[in-house]
Amino acid sequence: MAHVFLPIWRAGRLLFFTDIKEPNSGRIGYRVAAATQKGSDVVTRTHKAAISQSELERCQATADDGPALQRFFRQLASGNLEQLTDFSDQDLPPCAKGQNPLIYTCAYFNFLRKYSVDEQIVKNYEAQPPKDRFSPEISLAIYKGLSAYLQPERANALIEQDIVEISDVRGASPLLANLFRETAIVKFDAKRYPEAEKMMRHAIRLRESEDKWRRLADIHIAAGDKTAAIESFLKADRMTALNPPPALRLAGLLIESQRFDEAEAYLERAASSFPKPVEKYRAMIAEAGA
Repeated sequence: MAHVFLPIWRAGRLLFFTDIKEPNSGRIGYRVAAATQKGSDVVTRTHKAAISQSELERCQATADDGPALQRFFRQLASGNLEQLTDFSDQDLPPCAKGQNPLIYTCAYFNFLRKYSVDEQIVKNYEAQPPKDRFSPEISLAIYKGLSAYLQPERANALIEQDIVEISDVRGASPLLANLFRETAIVKFDAKRYPEAEKMMRHAIRLRESEDKWRRLADIHIAAGDKTAAIESFLKADRMTALNPPPALRLAGLLIESQRFDEAEAYLERAASSFPKPVEKYRAMIAEAGA
């Protein structure tokens, strides 16, 4: 079943939410899959949810066609029952290409309903003193929701009030590992890389996994530590073979470090999904005479 991509403005940015099935509950949730930056019309991946290249291009076409997007928003706000139940393909934004107009409209209103409920839950949480509101399970859900909705600074403000010292937090190890993994992701999104590394290393100590090592590698990349990133990627790969996207990132790091022989295995793994980048990397290896 095709995923929907729902455009919405927030704080000067155009966000594209998409539907996902929550792994534990099986319920439908939403995450920001792509977004523009303030002052820019360029749509980029957020890595909060999967989005193909063709889907990303449709989101970009939506951002490029401001008048059509405004017509869609005005129609949603009109309150005209006949119009809302009789959308045509021409009334939908480009990111909705191929969707049934009525189903797409219903998906949009369902998203707005969930977003408004989640927003009220967060506001209720924010209104409480940290000592009264914090619990590993509830706080994890709050941080995770804000992260999915691309609000890292808001989540980070809560974390800094809630978690004064890691060693003071008590609870079951698997739950705490997930809590600190999520806080590390929030810190990463907020560009607080030393804090992100500290949180992720603590999560790994509590419960090691491929996902945590891989995310630690991305933290190292953002912080400019290529050697540490390579080692973290290799540790992730030893636990579970890296999928094409991280395999390509690791290959690039190995090539930059002139570890050409090691890079080839990861280029091979990424070749079918990313033929052009792999071709470019192999040309770089050939040019270096390796």
